Amino acid sequence: MQRPNRRVASVVVAIVAMLGFVVFLGQIFAQEPGVEDPSMDAEMMGEGMEGVGRAPAGGPLEWSEQEMPEELTMTYDQFLADTGQPRALLPDLYLFDENDVPRKYTKNQWAQLQRVYATRREVVVGVPEARVGRPGVLLAERIANEMAAKENERRVMRELYEQGLSNFWFEIGYPQMRSQDITPGATAIPIEVGVIMHVKPSVAKRYPSLVYRRLKKFDNYGDDRVVFRIADYDGGVWNPKVLRLWNGSVSEWEGLWPQNVVRLTLYDVDGGRIVSGQQAAGLGGDICSKLLYPDELNYAPMHETIIPPRDYTFEGGKLNLDYKKGWYYNFSFTVPLAQLAGLDRAEAVLIGAEGIEGSRSATQAAPPPAVRQTGSQAAAQAGAQAATDTARTYLPMMRQQIAPGFY
Repeated sequence: MQRPNRRVASVVVAIVAMLGFVVFLGQIFAQEPGVEDPSMDAEMMGEGMEGVGRAPAGGPLEWSEQEMPEELTMTYDQFLADTGQPRALLPDLYLFDENDVPRKYTKNQWAQLQRVYATRREVVVGVPEARVGRPGVLLAERIANEMAAKENERRVMRELYEQGLSNFWFEIGYPQMRSQDITPGATAIPIEVGVIMHVKPSVAKRYPSLVYRRLKKFDNYGDDRVVFRIADYDGGVWNPKVLRLWNGSVSEWEGLWPQNVVRLTLYDVDGGRIVSGQQAAGLGGDICSKLLYPDELNYAPMHETIIPPRDYTFEGGKLNLDYKKGWYYNFSFTVPLAQLAGLDRAEAVLIGAEGIEGSRSATQAAPPPAVRQTGSQAAAQAGAQAATDTARTYLPMMRQQIAPGFY
């Protein structure tokens, strides 16, 4: 064979060999038409083949772009409704096409996407099943957390206020009248009754410490934080302390205490209400300091020989106003003479915001129901009652102190 012919034959053989090798590789990697992706769900591959073709949990995501019948595909919303799973943060690439039309995949494909992106699931408070973005959801969570913390701080302030309404007790002064108010033929007479509100023993040590302990967890710096000063009795000594609280909760505290009022009610011997009145308690946001240093009352009467003394309690005992600590309230009533004769006891109550009742003090308990008596027992009882009434009327006017057991 001539040299040129041998050269051409060699080239032809080489080309044929290369084509054969390409065809061989194509047969190896070719996939028969209609064969499912190995990762398809077992229920789509027929009953009794559970587990066949499934990727192991946590394994690589396998995907098939082979066109599937319309009846076997669904949108992501349909997949969530069918499976009851929570929405995951899937990229929009899988959810919508270039025309913003929701994509449809098989149930198994959606399940694989859900498995991969389940750890990225985010929830916006107040917006269920909402699609969220990374910076937006972080801001929304931060706002929701701060709102919850501030609402909790304000709720604790309200609870502490309601607990503080029971920190007091009352002394009720003896009813007084003025000579210039008494005229012949009058059917109603003005009277005045003084009430002193005191701090209960040990409250000044317990209550501020309770306030500090419950509010300490909210103490932090911020643009909307204000200084809240308090002195508590910790470790047997007084300690001035400072908390930085949300200005909304401090405003709540300072707005609640001035709403307190003191209500005084007068009753007759049968427990019936004669008259009632109320006035502002004069409390404020500095209540923790006032518990420690309440106002001091000084009583220095002039012309004691012509002015009736006011230094007696409702039941006739010594009131001792000099240097007494507390809040003093003077109530004025105009009472008909027919009812004034039956005046027997009084009750003072501290009323807080929204009508919440706090501390309460009464001069004496309501009398028990009358029991009918006969003979000498009734006469003895009547004599004792007459003597008691006389003592009640005249002895306090003579500045005589009567033992409580006498009544």
